[in-house]
Amino acid sequence: MNIETHVLKGNGRIPNSRLPVLIYRQAFDMRPLDIEDLFRRNEWPTDWHSSFGMYPRHHFHSDTHELIAVTRGTLVGRFGGPEGVCVTMTKGDFVVIPAGVGHFGESITEDLRLTGAFPLGHAIHDFRLGYVDEYARMVERSRRVAVPVFDPLEGASGSLPQIWHDALGGIH
Repeated sequence: MNIETHVLKGNGRIPNSRLPVLIYRQAFDMRPLDIEDLFRRNEWPTDWHSSFGMYPRHHFHSDTHELIAVTRGTLVGRFGGPEGVCVTMTKGDFVVIPAGVGHFGESITEDLRLTGAFPLGHAIHDFRLGYVDEYARMVERSRRVAVPVFDPLEGASGSLPQIWHDALGGIH
């Protein structure tokens, strides 16, 4: 397994984050129910499924981090807004998107199946489209979302908490 990191700066509409987007490549080779069980044990319970991909417009959530796993097919997504990074993900890959980071589904294969999850105790309470007049408030709001204690794949000893704490300068 390899973890790609992408740090994306705000653009006046989408806050993005000091925390990097984490893309876990070929992270799992198990049935969808088994990976969902593993995520749940590591305090990232499954919240949604989709065969339609990510929402087809740039958006972000200021109140939670989000996990999107590809359990079948291929997804091309863009993270960070229109000028952000374009990423192709296939079966066995998943992404953890920090609060405030824009994401958008550019294309999918017909056989796509996604599983989405949030850290335990969190869910989407807002769905933001990046309006200029709310930018400063959304930057502040998304920065207050805590770093999860558990990596969705490896639990308490996993990479996510360490990578994100390091990105914050070691602040816990």
